[in-house]
Amino acid sequence: MYAKQLNTDDYIKDIVRNLNTKYVEITADNCAVGQAVSYLKTLHSSDDGYITIAVKRENVWHQYHYKEDEIEKNIGKLLSIEDINLYVSPNSFYKPFRRIENVRKLNSLYIDLDYYNLEVYKDLTKDQIIWQLEQDYLGHKVPEASFIVITGRGIAIYWLIEPVPYKALPLWNAVQKYFLKQLKEIGADSKSIDAARVMRLSGSTNQKNGHAVKFLICGQDRYNLREIQKEYLPTLTPYVKNPVFKRRGRQAKVVKLFTVYKLHYARLMDIVKLQELRNGYCRNENGELIKTGQREFMCFLYRYWECCFTNDLNKAVKDTLDFNKGFISPLSENEVISQTRAAENAYKEWRLNDFNITKKKDGSDEIEIDEELKKKANKVRKNRKGYALLGYNYTNETLIKQLCITEDEMKELKTIISKKEVKIRTNMRTNEYNKAKFKNQRRDEKGFTKREQSKLENMKVIRGLKGKGLTQREIAKEVGVSTRTVKVYYKEFNKQIM
Repeated sequence: MYAKQLNTDDYIKDIVRNLNTKYVEITADNCAVGQAVSYLKTLHSSDDGYITIAVKRENVWHQYHYKEDEIEKNIGKLLSIEDINLYVSPNSFYKPFRRIENVRKLNSLYIDLDYYNLEVYKDLTKDQIIWQLEQDYLGHKVPEASFIVITGRGIAIYWLIEPVPYKALPLWNAVQKYFLKQLKEIGADSKSIDAARVMRLSGSTNQKNGHAVKFLICGQDRYNLREIQKEYLPTLTPYVKNPVFKRRGRQAKVVKLFTVYKLHYARLMDIVKLQELRNGYCRNENGELIKTGQREFMCFLYRYWECCFTNDLNKAVKDTLDFNKGFISPLSENEVISQTRAAENAYKEWRLNDFNITKKKDGSDEIEIDEELKKKANKVRKNRKGYALLGYNYTNETLIKQLCITEDEMKELKTIISKKEVKIRTNMRTNEYNKAKFKNQRRDEKGFTKREQSKLENMKVIRGLKGKGLTQREIAKEVGVSTRTVKVYYKEFNKQIM
């Protein structure tokens, strides 16, 4: 009876929610199951985070989160469900929520190529596109691929990296956007670079055209993210011999972009942390926790900063709705969408600062930006740091005041902190550095200070001279110390021996 409900949404939802169910008859092809297992093992080897499995049937979407071993054991059940698209997250999450602030491990870099949308490439076969990639891109503009997935319609390129924690996300994001720029002319999808994205599962079927999703292994070696950055994005870390010396001329745009990405991500994390510290409450000017107050503003900031960091407007809306659920008294869905709508316009303004807007093949902007915004960008006057004043560029003082952030809360935040807190942290880092440096400089490899080492050497000399029959006065004159010191050192040396 249960098996007859194979094509119902309730059945699909039940299977995805509970992979260990015994009611599913495994009908998937062994080759397809093997491809899926190989794909998961290649991406998530020894990954201890949560992995997202997403299922889409027509316009209905289900997603759940599991550990690696649980998915591998039950992947045949998922592949046995008919008429569905299967997706998996290349990266993992430290808790079962697929949002950017929950990323635990970054396992790979990846780019989706929708080359079939481009007039020049739409008639080429998959093999011809891969040949084109190998000739002009892989190993030249971007590193050699670790593996490629034929997604049914397009191609997904993966670069395995040595797993790095969420703190490396700004650098990971900068490298992703660099790869996107290099591969844009061959159909790279700008929405495919989100760290919380799900990608088609190898061994499954693309329901849009009925083609299998295939796993093509190129090389199993994992790259080091820093090495990729140094080789392909050298302007992120310009070498300056003297750190006090400031290079003349403008700073490279890539450096500026990287810095801004880091700031947006850090502030996004701070907003999430603030909600967590307050257990979903807001705070008034008197420092009291209340149910309402800053929900709209915090949701606006979340949506704006995620737009700026990921460039994915649709996902930013979905994640903001999830973020809103963290309040003790959430806003309605309509309120969240309407009250934070200005975040998208602010993001479009921000993109016009001094960054290149990505163009489509027909010459239009990838993100629709009206002519009024472009005129505004041409008139804007830049400040002394070289940043344009488009978009929302809140100062820490403004955010602290608007969000009523206390000094205790600031101790838990990364960037939304007062000058006083900045000074405290700077002093702490300086003191710790000086202590470590002083300790290292004072002691030798055996842990003795210069004074202790000198004393030990004098003891040995005094002991030797005493053995030769010299008097204390003669020893004192020979060593250059007082007769009392000779007497004390001699006793201490004898105690150490005993």
